Amino acid sequence: MRPTLLFISVNDGSDTRIFKEIKSLSQDFEITFIGIQTPTSTTSMLPTSCRTFFIKGLRRSPLTIAKLFFQVARLRPWRFSSVHVINENLALVLFPLLMLARHWALDIFDSFFLKSNSRLMSIFKATLQRIIYSSASVILVTDDARLNLLPEWSRAKTRVLPNYPLTDGSHNSLRPSREGPLTIFFSGSIGRDRGIPFLVNLIKHDAQLVVHAAGWLYDQQGEELTRHPQVKYHGVVHQTAAAEIAKQCDYILCLYEPNIVNNIYASPNKIYDGIQAGVPVIINQEVLVSAFVRDEKLGVVLDSYRPTNITAVLEELKAKRYQFTHIAKMQGKYTWEKIEPVLVSAHSKSQ
Repeated sequence: MRPTLLFISVNDGSDTRIFKEIKSLSQDFEITFIGIQTPTSTTSMLPTSCRTFFIKGLRRSPLTIAKLFFQVARLRPWRFSSVHVINENLALVLFPLLMLARHWALDIFDSFFLKSNSRLMSIFKATLQRIIYSSASVILVTDDARLNLLPEWSRAKTRVLPNYPLTDGSHNSLRPSREGPLTIFFSGSIGRDRGIPFLVNLIKHDAQLVVHAAGWLYDQQGEELTRHPQVKYHGVVHQTAAAEIAKQCDYILCLYEPNIVNNIYASPNKIYDGIQAGVPVIINQEVLVSAFVRDEKLGVVLDSYRPTNITAVLEELKAKRYQFTHIAKMQGKYTWEKIEPVLVSAHSKSQ
């Protein structure tokens, strides 16, 4: 009989990283998934072998979170070989139950502590980190920069699990040049602080520009953008479908408003998705990983999240869109299959 694993998230399983993780873990574990389905949730993308429990409601609703807590309690996490929890805020809510677990992994890819700017949080941050990080058997982060942001005493139990994509089996050849309007792919969380002001500005200056969007409508600005006649919204799609959309575009948008530490230290899967698809990204220089994009010539690095000379930016994007043919040759260098043993080993001590 295979070991059992309880996977807990406020997502419904459509998040790209969560999908990859469950795909990898299901090879060695019998997985039970607990998540939240909102009114806009799509059909579950989880493997059919995965036992699922979905809480209906809004992810930020205290009632919904309370229902999730009691569902986890009913399943008795201490009966599982291991438990996997997404992000610190959920671990804080579930802490009384996690204390009883045999082994549990804290998976941080959207850090609660890095997103909060409140003075109250800054006062209690060290205490809360001590409570959660010391209790976790293993901590997972997305890159070395995030690792170095953790308290030094917690790094020995921390492992780096990058946001690499699943291998694209199509083995992309070099993208041929084509005439036509500039096309940009906007994926993931479609919200104001992920580049909407920039896109709106581009659209105002170029009536021919086309934006393809796929992902979660994070706020009102996101909803308004998808209703624009120059934007084609594809809904929430699987990674394979997203890759096919990306290949039809000139660029993948990868902007983060530098208003919180979490955004400045962003570790976007979009960069590696772009490598797999052979498509360059657009990123702002305030994001630390933009140095990697510049050094490896993986796209256009804007001098600001809100560039002042949008006409010059448009001209640069159009002039450079076919100067990144080398990206396709890097396919296979940054793939999920190469690093998934890090994830599996994070739970192996529980067996």
